[in-house]
Amino acid sequence: MRRETAISAVSITVAFLIAAAVTVLSVRMGRNDSILLFSIPFAASIVLIPAGVLRKMRLSQIDSARKNLPEFLRDLSDYTMYGVPLSDAVVRVSANDYGSLNPEIKELARKVKGGEPVEEAMENFGQSIGIMDLQRIGVILRKAGESGSNTADVISLISNFTSQLQLLREERVAEMRNYNLILMVSFAVFFIVILIIDLQFFHAIKLSNTGAFAFHSTGATVLERIFDIGIYVEAAGIGAIIGMVKNRNPSSGFLEMGSMLLISSLVLAIAGVI
Repeated sequence: MRRETAISAVSITVAFLIAAAVTVLSVRMGRNDSILLFSIPFAASIVLIPAGVLRKMRLSQIDSARKNLPEFLRDLSDYTMYGVPLSDAVVRVSANDYGSLNPEIKELARKVKGGEPVEEAMENFGQSIGIMDLQRIGVILRKAGESGSNTADVISLISNFTSQLQLLREERVAEMRNYNLILMVSFAVFFIVILIIDLQFFHAIKLSNTGAFAFHSTGATVLERIFDIGIYVEAAGIGAIIGMVKNRNPSSGFLEMGSMLLISSLVLAIAGVI
C-alpha cells in the first residue's frame, strides 16, 4: 500500500509539473486552446498509466491467490478427513507453497500457534488481500466448527465449488479478452476517421473563403476542437467500459485509458492537429 501511494504521488507530481510547463509555454506562444488539448490528456495519462499498472499487479496477485485456493482447501480437507484437528491441519499446510496465498495462510497459522481458536482466526482470513471469496470461506469454516458439522466434508465441498468457480472465471476472462480487443479496434477506427477529418476536411474549409464552403475560420476551429475532444472522451469511456467488464470497476481500465489518452495526444500533436 505504501509503494502504491508513493508511486501515485510521484506520478501526480510529474503530471502537474508537465502540465504547468506546457501551459506556460502555450501562453507565450499564443496557442492556449491547442496546448490545453495536449497537456490535459497527456498529464492525465501520466497519472493513469502508473495507477493502471499497480491495479493490474494487484488483480494479478488476487487471481493467483484464487487459483491456489482450491489446492489449499484440498490439502486442508485431506488432513481433517483422517482425524487431524483443524488447528493442526492449518499449521501443517502452512509449510506448503500456495503462491500469493502464502502470507494469508502463514498469518492464519501464526494465530493458531499463538493459541487463538481457529474459528476466530478464520474471521479475518483473506482480508489483507481483499478477496471476498477467502473471507466467505473463513466465515463458512468458522460456522461449521461452531455448529459441530463435519469439517472435512464442508472443506471438501468448498474446494469443489471454488474449483468450478475458478474455471468459470477463466472462461469469462477469455471471452472478455476478445471483447476488449474489439473495443480497442473500434477506438482506433474512430481515431483514424477523426484524424483524417481534421487533416483534410477542416483544413480545406479553413482555406476556402468563397462559394458553398465559405466558413469562418473561427467556427471551423471550434468544430475541429469538439471533434478532438470527442477522441479523448471516447478513450476515457472505452477505458472505463474495459474496467467494468474486467472487474466491475472503472479503475481496472486505467492502464488502457491512460495508454489511449497518451497515444491520442502524441499523435494529434505530431500530426499538427493541435
